[in-house]
Amino acid sequence: MSTPKPLGPPVYPLSKQDTFVSNLDRLRETSNPVADAFRGLRHAADAHGTLDAKQRELCLLTGFAVTRNEGGFRVHCTRAKDAGATLEEIEQVVILMLGTSMGLVPVVEALSWVHDELK
Repeated sequence: MSTPKPLGPPVYPLSKQDTFVSNLDRLRETSNPVADAFRGLRHAADAHGTLDAKQRELCLLTGFAVTRNEGGFRVHCTRAKDAGATLEEIEQVVILMLGTSMGLVPVVEALSWVHDELK
């Protein structure tokens, strides 16, 4: 049985932060096959259903904001912009979580990530 080859670097932009290391890169430090399997799962999930890239990215942003996953949020903030989302739309999906799944502090924190990435 041969060892799967790594899929290579992501084909989408990561964070604009100079010191950013993605969670996938951290996982890859321990296991390339697991990291590759995770990438494959994400590619399959992206291909499933009828949402366009912008809709998918905005949905993903809410999940990352709610779980306070800064790395995932920053990556998908950039991807959302590249898929056509405006700064205002991204801000709105974060603000919509206020009082539902998030309190004031995590909302303001996520908004600061948006502004770090997109301004």
